[in-house]
Amino acid sequence: MLNGRITIAPNDARNGMLLSIALEGAGPVSAVLAGSKVGEVIEKIAMVRAALADRSLSDLGPATVLEFATVDPAWRANADIALDGPGADSVALSFCHSSYGWLCFVLPDKQANALGQWLVANTAAE
Repeated sequence: MLNGRITIAPNDARNGMLLSIALEGAGPVSAVLAGSKVGEVIEKIAMVRAALADRSLSDLGPATVLEFATVDPAWRANADIALDGPGADSVALSFCHSSYGWLCFVLPDKQANALGQWLVANTAAE
């Protein structure tokens, strides 16, 4: 595996992303991606991360809880989802993260109910 450095930043016009990769022993390579392509890059990186053998990435430690948190995100829930087989009795729950966009989860009814009960029991009523 080659050592290198990846630099990502908004371009000067803030309508795209500047991506630079510098590998050891080679010159840097840079590209400007339009804003519409940034979401595609995030999706592809997420798919690679999900395929990694190191599953410890899915363990959220207490020190990282607020690092990338979005406060009061927009959210949507839908109980009318069409799934076959395991998970057929489920609800879809989506949150809009300020950096990652919409993150969608399918919760089996039992888990959705447990989450709802936990939220009611651990939050103050307005």
